Amino acid sequence: MRIAAWGRATPAEAPSLAALFQRSEAVAPVDLEQRAEDVQNRLAALGPDGAGRTRVGRDDTGAVAAYGEVADMGTADDVLRIRLTKVFHPDIADDVRAELHHWLIDQAEQLRADRGSARAVLGTRCAENDRTGHELLIRGGFALVRHERHLVLAVPDSPPAPVLPPGLVLTPVDERYDELARLAHNEAYADSPAAVRPDQRTWPQHATGHPRFLPDLSCLLLAEADRGDNPVAAFLFALADGSTDTPTAVLHCLGTRAPWRRSGLATAMISRVVHLARSSGIEQLRLQVTDSNHPALALYRKLGFVESGRGFAVLMRQLTPEAAEQP
Repeated sequence: MRIAAWGRATPAEAPSLAALFQRSEAVAPVDLEQRAEDVQNRLAALGPDGAGRTRVGRDDTGAVAAYGEVADMGTADDVLRIRLTKVFHPDIADDVRAELHHWLIDQAEQLRADRGSARAVLGTRCAENDRTGHELLIRGGFALVRHERHLVLAVPDSPPAPVLPPGLVLTPVDERYDELARLAHNEAYADSPAAVRPDQRTWPQHATGHPRFLPDLSCLLLAEADRGDNPVAAFLFALADGSTDTPTAVLHCLGTRAPWRRSGLATAMISRVVHLARSSGIEQLRLQVTDSNHPALALYRKLGFVESGRGFAVLMRQLTPEAAEQP
C-alpha cells in the first residue's frame, strides 16, 4: 500500500485515526487509543503547536493509512524527553515506514532545537511481533530498554475490603487537591525516564479531565501528619476501557511518593478498586507495568493479575546537536 498525500492531523480526523489505530492494534498491539474521543484527547494533549508535529498519510482512496506524531514529554535532569509514535495499515509498504521514520527524527531534532535543549532522548513503542519496525529502529540507533507487560484481573464476586495503614486517609479524587496530586504524581514517577510528567496545562487530559476518567474508582491517600508540604502520599487514577466487550477499568496511573513506599499503600488502593468494581459494573481490571519493576510485578501477581499477552517493547535513542541520523 502506498501513500497518495500527507497532511497534519486535526480533531475532525479523530474517527479515521481511531479506525486506523484499531486495525493496527489487531495485528501489532502497542496499547493505542481506539476510540475517537480518546484520539481527540491525545491530539489536545499535544498543545496548540502540536499539530505541526503530526503527519497523516492517506492512500489513493482517501482512507487514512499512516500516522506519525512527535510529542514533547517534558524535561527531566536537563534532558528533553520526546515520544515518537508511528501507526500503519498492516499492508503499508516498507519504504513508507522508512520515510515516516526519518520525518519523525527530523521533527524531533527541530523540537529539541526549539526547546533550546542540548540533549534529548527519543522513546517509542514497538509491538513484540513487529520485526520490520524493530529492525528499522535498531538501524536508526535505537536500543531496547524494556518491555511493558499488560496484566489483567477478573474481578471476583466477593473481594476483600481494603485495609489502610495507620495515619492515612483514603479519599475520592477532590479538585481541592488537584495540583497537589499532580506534584505527587510527578514526584512518584521522577525515576522513570519514560513516564509522563504533566505540567498544569496537560494534567487535566492525563487525569481528571480525561474523557474516560472514572472518579468512583479513583482515589488519593492523604497523610494525616504531613511529611513535607504535600499531604498526597499516593494516588490511583482509573479510566474506562472501551476497547473490549467486557466492562473493563484501566488502572491508568498509580504511584506512591518515596517517604511512604513499602507501606502497603498500593495494595490498599488496588484493593479498594477491586472492592468497588463489581458494584460499578466492572468485570475486569487491566494495567501496564515495566518488566524490570520486579516489586510491582510481584505485587500485582500476588493480587491475582495475570499477563494478557499484549505487551510491547520500548526503545530509546539519545539525540544531541552533534548526532546525525544513522543510515
